[in-house]
Amino acid sequence: MKNKIVVFLLNLRRDKVRMMYAMAGVIFFLGVVFLIILVSNNFFYENTVYNDFGNEVLDNKTDAPSDCKFRRHIDGICVDVSLAVNPDLVGIMIENHYEARPLSGISMASVVYEAPVEANFTRFLVVYTSDADVSKVGPVRSARPYYLDWVSEYPGMMYMHVGGSPDALDRIKKFDLFDLNEFYWGWYYWRGQDRSAPHNVYTSKELWQKARVDYGDSYETDSDTESWKFEYWDECEDDCTDNITITFAGEVYQPTWQYNSSTMQYERYELGEPVFDPESGDKIVADTLVVQYVSTQVVDAVGRLSMETIGSGDAVIFRNGFKVEGEWCKASQTEKTRFYYLDEDEQPARRSGREIEFKPGKIWVSVVNLMDGVTYM
Repeated sequence: MKNKIVVFLLNLRRDKVRMMYAMAGVIFFLGVVFLIILVSNNFFYENTVYNDFGNEVLDNKTDAPSDCKFRRHIDGICVDVSLAVNPDLVGIMIENHYEARPLSGISMASVVYEAPVEANFTRFLVVYTSDADVSKVGPVRSARPYYLDWVSEYPGMMYMHVGGSPDALDRIKKFDLFDLNEFYWGWYYWRGQDRSAPHNVYTSKELWQKARVDYGDSYETDSDTESWKFEYWDECEDDCTDNITITFAGEVYQPTWQYNSSTMQYERYELGEPVFDPESGDKIVADTLVVQYVSTQVVDAVGRLSMETIGSGDAVIFRNGFKVEGEWCKASQTEKTRFYYLDEDEQPARRSGREIEFKPGKIWVSVVNLMDGVTYM
């Protein structure tokens, strides 16, 4: 009897040991499963945060603001070193006359301003970082006074053009801009042989960098280029705006921007065809498209315009398929033009004070008369 009791106790002890090992095995297995789930979620899925509209904002390994050490002021692009935050800039007047197309070098620009000149034909102020790899830019054309209000937003920026209206030339002197007028600095430009004047003046990175070495010390500034507010957004899924048409002057000057959901960019079309840069072979695209409404007035017999670029007015911003209606504000000639959400709780809606976030990348600002037609769907 005693032996049976001893055997029973030994077996009971063995069963407890087996049970403990079994429980330890189960706990270890569950821990491994939990760890796999945790790692896979972080690896395969994006963490999302939400902006004031309740829309998801991308916060993934590549684009997360927390992973962006430094953000370039001009376009919000992430850079590795602080010295690259505020690069030297070059602003160039490029025409958009039908006989000047296709235009060279625009695809490599960081910011483009498009605004009407005489007869509502449009002209561009195209802004590059000084190190942009551009072998040919143009055709370069003449200055107009209201473009100088945008040039003045970029301290120390070199301004390249071929002559200008009397008012524009007077303002260039008054504003003491880093001016590189082709009339006086022709060796930083060339005239192509494949087109007739005035549609044949070009420049390049090599030439503008030489000009900065030769004369840039006189225009050095301690002021940084002010930055817009930048933020990454997820793609629009509902009530999206995929097509924006801006009518400046008939169908020849009626660009359409079509949203490409694959690239999350807006592609420019003219006369129903996509626009390509002959130098790079790339399409003309924008990551953020801005429509800024301003008052204009014809000021002389030639048809030159004045434009109210200082003050405030209506604006519409397009990014990742979203349309955001807002208000632009520019307090002075040198102040940055900023774009704000509207406070819908007030009637009529008024500027809220919260700045609209641009998507980092290429920015295109279309400045249109209050009477010009802008349609989107």
